[in-house]
This record gives sequence, structure tokens and C-alpha cells, in this order.
Amino acid sequence: MDRRLFLGTLAAARSLRAERKAWTFAPTRNGKTLTAPDGHTVLSYLTSKPEGIPLAGNSVCCFHPLTTPSGEPVTDIAPPDHRDHRGAFFAWGNIEFDRPTGKKPGDFWGWGRYAPVKDRVIQNRELLFTRSNAKSATITVHNDWMLEGEKVLAEATTASVRMDKDTNIYDLTFRFQSDGAFTIHQLAFTGFVVRCRKDGQYFMSNAKGKVALPDCNATKPELNWPAENWYSHTNVLESGKTVATALIDHPGNPKSTWHYTKQISFLNPCVSAQGPVSVGEGKPLTLRYRVLTRDGAFPTGLVDKYSAEFRKRA
Repeated sequence: MDRRLFLGTLAAARSLRAERKAWTFAPTRNGKTLTAPDGHTVLSYLTSKPEGIPLAGNSVCCFHPLTTPSGEPVTDIAPPDHRDHRGAFFAWGNIEFDRPTGKKPGDFWGWGRYAPVKDRVIQNRELLFTRSNAKSATITVHNDWMLEGEKVLAEATTASVRMDKDTNIYDLTFRFQSDGAFTIHQLAFTGFVVRCRKDGQYFMSNAKGKVALPDCNATKPELNWPAENWYSHTNVLESGKTVATALIDHPGNPKSTWHYTKQISFLNPCVSAQGPVSVGEGKPLTLRYRVLTRDGAFPTGLVDKYSAEFRKRA
């Protein structure tokens, strides 16, 4: 074979192998899916309701599924106990906007107990594949929070994912901004939530070990679990496989207490559980979290290690 032809063929083969091993963020019927170089789904972001999923509420926008490095999903969507829960999602249950026509309350979660749900919806504007390298990838999400046809809140979310042996590490930054002031009223649960699977035997842990605290109460924020750097959910699935999920809070966020009940089984550091959070006109509210997913239980000290790494970042 001619040397130039041989070198050209070799370069093309190498390029093809590199392309096959690249991260991809490809459109699906209901959003986009991020696939790792080894071919397994790392996450999907949903922008419309999947067929056959009895999801309640006006809004869909969420990460689902989040997976372990083997591709096992750890999140749940539209479970029988709460059809409005959707993977890893962000929604305020009682937020009030200062508009030129007066104060406008809204429930973008879908509960409807303390604020109106009708004509309140989170709409996706765009999903972008921002950057990647051999070990990590970053996507950006832009959502518009619409109240009676008017955009009242802009959400810009980045999700950076990297894999470390048996653990996936998701670093999430949520940035919210309105052209007017807004207030997140006190609630026991609201904000960022990871709804975990519970098809099996499961338990909660923190840095002190297994948690044996009583269930929280949806209408009594004073009964939330205490502020901690992190809580985790470990699930022995009916298949016999064990998966674990941890949610790490960032010290730059408003101090949060955590809402949990065994029946519902989600991870939720609630920034407005101890009182309302007010944001001035045109000022951003930025909240940061790290989610870990793992095949098997977390070894002692592992979540603390990833927590210390994350929490020391400005």
C-alpha cells in the first residue's frame, strides 16, 4: 500500500475511534440524552411528558434518569404516591413576584396548597452541549418560568458530569433572575429535589451513619431534619443490586434544613424551610449542589471526601 494512503487510512481510523468514544448529547422524543464514551446513558433531560408516564402537574423539565456508572437509573418519575415528582427537578412551591400590576404568587411544583398552580409552568427554551473532555461533560439548560403567559423568572442551569470508578459525580448550578423582586415563601419542602427509587429496601445516611430521625411533615417546616453537609439514600433493589445516591449542599447556599419521609423517599435541602428568601429586582439567586450516584453502597468516608472537595470551592 502507498505510504501516504496507509497514513491517511490510519489517521481516519483513529479519528473514527475517537469519535465513537466521544460524549454525545443527542435529541430524543422528550428532550436530550447525555451518553458517556463507553456508551451508557449518564442522564436525560426531559422537556415534554413521556408517553405512558402518568406525570401530573403543569411542568415537566427535569433530569431523568440520573444513573450509576453501570447505567442503572437511581431516580423515579411520576411514582404512585406523588405523580408530580419527576427525577431530579427544581420547582418552587410558593413563590411571589413583584410585577407592575401587583404581586403575583405561583406554585410551580404542582401542589397548589399555598399558591395557584393554574397558568404556572416551567418551559424549556434550549438545551446546549457546552463542553467535554475524556472524563467529563457539561450541559446547559435555559428555562422560562411563565405565569399567566408572562415570563417572570429566567433559569440558567449547568450540569457538569464526571465519572470516578464506581461513582458518577454531577455538579449542578442553578441561577435564577427576574426583572422584578421576588420572594420564596417559607415551606417545609421546595427547591431542588432528587426523587429516589424505592423499589426495594432502602435507608438514609449522613456523615454520622444511618439516620433514624422521624419523618418530616409537609406543613410543618420546623420538623425538618437538621442542616447537614449531605444526606444519602441507599437502595437494595428487588433485583438484588445495590445503588446509592447522595446530595451534597454547598455552604454558599442559604442555610437549609432537609425534608424527608420514608413513604416519599427524596433528597431535598430546602432553603426556605427556616423562613422566606427574598431576592431584589434584577439580582441573581445562585444555588449549587453535588449529586453522587454509585453502584453499591458508599464506602465509609467516600461521600465526605467528595463533599469536602465540593464545599471548599468558592
